[in-house]
Amino acid sequence: MLTPEQRAICELCMELKSVAEISALLHMPLGVTRVLLGDMADGGFVSVQQPGNAEGRPDVTLLERVLVGLRGI
Repeated sequence: MLTPEQRAICELCMELKSVAEISALLHMPLGVTRVLLGDMADGGFVSVQQPGNAEGRPDVTLLERVLVGLRGI
């Protein structure tokens, strides 16, 4: 049985979203969101994908876009 928070996460995950996006949209602490998503992934309710390239390293282009956004450029 899913909690109301988990049902809300399922609805948001109909489209690809980051953990941070889900956390912000639900006004939920990031740590809580991560725990809920981990439990849901273990139960097969969501699929969690790690960002990065084929070598498992972060995508530099994505990191640059995030930096530009944080700087407000």
